[in-house]
Amino acid sequence: MDQKQREEMTKEFDGYLAKRSGSNTLRERNQAKLAKHCLENAETKAFREGVKAKTNIDPLTDSEKFPVMKEGFSWRKFKDQVLREADSGTMYPLFLVAGVLQNVIGMYNLAKPSYQDWVTVTPTNLTDTPVAPLHGLSFPREVGEQMPYPVSQTAALSLKFHARKYGTMLEMTKELLDDDQTGQFKMLSGQLGDYLQLVTEVLVYARLQSVNANASYSGFVPGISETKPSGESNWPYTLASAPFVGGGYNDPGAAALSVAAIEAAMIAAMQQKNLLGVLMAVNPNRIIIGPKYHFDLAVILNSAYYPAGAQSAGTTGGAFSINPLKGIADATVSRFLFDNNGAIATSSKAWYVVDDSKPWFQLVVRTPVSVEQETPTSGQSFERDVVRFKCSTRMIADHVDPRFVIRGSDGSV
Repeated sequence: MDQKQREEMTKEFDGYLAKRSGSNTLRERNQAKLAKHCLENAETKAFREGVKAKTNIDPLTDSEKFPVMKEGFSWRKFKDQVLREADSGTMYPLFLVAGVLQNVIGMYNLAKPSYQDWVTVTPTNLTDTPVAPLHGLSFPREVGEQMPYPVSQTAALSLKFHARKYGTMLEMTKELLDDDQTGQFKMLSGQLGDYLQLVTEVLVYARLQSVNANASYSGFVPGISETKPSGESNWPYTLASAPFVGGGYNDPGAAALSVAAIEAAMIAAMQQKNLLGVLMAVNPNRIIIGPKYHFDLAVILNSAYYPAGAQSAGTTGGAFSINPLKGIADATVSRFLFDNNGAIATSSKAWYVVDDSKPWFQLVVRTPVSVEQETPTSGQSFERDVVRFKCSTRMIADHVDPRFVIRGSDGSV
């Protein structure tokens, strides 16, 4: 290998690393937003300030005075040694909630759901968050000497995202809480955070696909897109025969994942038009698939030579020709991608091509994690000597502008 070849290979590899780094920017930004919002949403912030005012301890950030995450932490010792007897009756339940909240938030932020690769996370303290996707201005024109400039027209949609609540109940015996030396309490409560991320993942992919309103996973029915504008006939996907208002379509017709199908999807994406009929800057750079196509897509995107094989004269590719799809897109694989029958299966044949640089699909988060404890002196807690917590999240995910996604297949092919 000569010096020139080494330089070319180094340049190619550096470009690949830069591209990978850029593709992770959205994920890192989403993770940072959620981590910050977990501590600073309205409810959690009020809870932290209330406890700190009474004890001078921030129960979620003061790891020295409240070391609930450290190995060997004992709730019994904490109650006896830190909380004064006069305060233990009122403050102990608050710190117990704080301990569960720490575990849940920790696992919630450690989870690595695939949706963070391409969804835009928007923290909010509103129940109804207005979203107004602007479809751009009318195109500039030539202005003659002493002639007035034409006034640009605007076209926009008015949407509102209503945060919904999703949650579950955690129950354990008081004996486990007081005497746990195996970390079971920490593991069980932390698992709630992992599940809250899975609920979000399922919601995101159900709304992305929006094929079957009865689609469900383990009893959870997330529903389909609810942001359809009154002027659109089809939403969120439409065929070339029934384009969006202004022009463009995002459903070329269901096709199995292949080189030709990916190329057709990317070409369709770059021909999208906004409400005013102006071509949009849609740059498809990510392909979303389920486990079924994991290795097929890896071959397509990483082969040095054209993976479609020999082609006839006049068509793209041929024997030993370069692979034009190499490095052109990143892949996101989710085991929660629904099929066209509304079921989550590893055999789902659905796939999508998206532009992850635009905020066309939003996850609006009102409260990432919330924990409440049932009053210990009443209800089942009193009758059965159990400790019960409600754990919930308030958020919603949906399309803002589906012109930035091309549906290769809804899973029917």
